[in-house]
Amino acid sequence: MTDETGRTALAATPYTPTEVLSVWLRDLGAYIRTRIEDLDADSLAFRPDPGGNSVGVTIWHFTRWLDVIAHRVFLDGPVESELWQANGWARESGYDPSGLGYRGLGVVTGYAIEEVNQIPALRAAELIGYYDQVADRLRELLRDMTTEQLHQTAPGLGAERSRYSWLSVVLQGSFGHIGEVDALLAMRQRRPT
Repeated sequence: MTDETGRTALAATPYTPTEVLSVWLRDLGAYIRTRIEDLDADSLAFRPDPGGNSVGVTIWHFTRWLDVIAHRVFLDGPVESELWQANGWARESGYDPSGLGYRGLGVVTGYAIEEVNQIPALRAAELIGYYDQVADRLRELLRDMTTEQLHQTAPGLGAERSRYSWLSVVLQGSFGHIGEVDALLAMRQRRPT
């Protein structure tokens, strides 16, 4: 159900927590598309300074986190189960982030700037394609999950937190990163030529 602006009206229908998370994943994908689908390589690579992340790296960063949550947190799978690996993104891009950064997850968090600089420059269609694959997988997992299972401790990454805790924190951060993308694009547009 949508409101007069076309946005999902969650309050009108009693959604389960898994349905809300699924809607957020869909909405995040729409926000990504509207920001980057028409961007050229220079726009995606824009960084305000040598120590900052680009638009493309920012999108890749939160998509990687969602990939890790689906496969390593929810399912306690190996690195090879992540879609970056399993769907050939690592092979095709020549970039395997395994073992890098925070807990060796390869999600940009905890990277040194030299490691950030090694992330390949993906085209907008590639970033959107990777996100769509990850979001589809997460929605599939959520569709088969009860609210009780969502709030149980996730089996992966040391069984420290619930599936809900992992996913909701990363999704909220992802929406915040959309704001960063907006700021980066505004800075690029205003820069002196």
